[in-house]
Amino acid sequence: MLRRSGILLVGLLAVLLAGLRPAISAESVIVYTENYPPFSFIGADGEVEGKATAKVHQLLKEAGIDHSIRLLPWARAMRKARSDEDALIFSLIRTPGREEQFDWLARLAESSFYLQARADDMRVFTPETIKSGVYTGSCIANDLACEFFLWTGMPPENIIPIHQDLTGDFQMVVAGRADLYISDISVSITLRGAKGLDPSLTKPVMKLGGKSGYYLAAGMQVSQAIRDDIKSAHARLVELGTYSVVPVHVPLK
Repeated sequence: MLRRSGILLVGLLAVLLAGLRPAISAESVIVYTENYPPFSFIGADGEVEGKATAKVHQLLKEAGIDHSIRLLPWARAMRKARSDEDALIFSLIRTPGREEQFDWLARLAESSFYLQARADDMRVFTPETIKSGVYTGSCIANDLACEFFLWTGMPPENIIPIHQDLTGDFQMVVAGRADLYISDISVSITLRGAKGLDPSLTKPVMKLGGKSGYYLAAGMQVSQAIRDDIKSAHARLVELGTYSVVPVHVPLK
């Protein structure tokens, strides 16, 4: 009888102690992005790597959220981020048009967007000449760069969207089929080099105003608890001094 009581007591104690342990999060998400070096790309081992990718891992580990990262074409990644309850997206540029569509969980990296022209193009590029319709611009269809051209005041008929890979706009300018493309200064050199192209064939000619940045974000359909956990994790890491955004790392000459 005493032995049986002892067993029951041990069992009861185990239950009580388990209740005192921090709850293990059952949250799990899929984080989508695109091939966008140096922020996200497939490494030699087949896993997604990159400067922004490392920040996402750090944040979600601190938040105790199980996750996987998947590279998709940007349009598909955006559809997932807007519809799936377990989807996050990163390297998303924060813009006024997107402000209400997403919950902006953490800033991952600085951004610095420039209009880029052929290196041998000696013409003058100013906000006034862009708005006058003197120049044409190339952008990847459905990419934010097409919106950026509209923000510069370039006439819509002068904007040439193309359905090619991430370097198609660059190649249009190099070939002389468009005057300008838009790219983040950090990404421009890394991405062209990764594709075996010579980034020195173009040059930055005009910086776009404003300061946005690349973010980890969630659609409003994602659990509020998940979103709050990530924001709290971000705040803790910042307070500890162990988190900082990736700076613009390619200086202009």
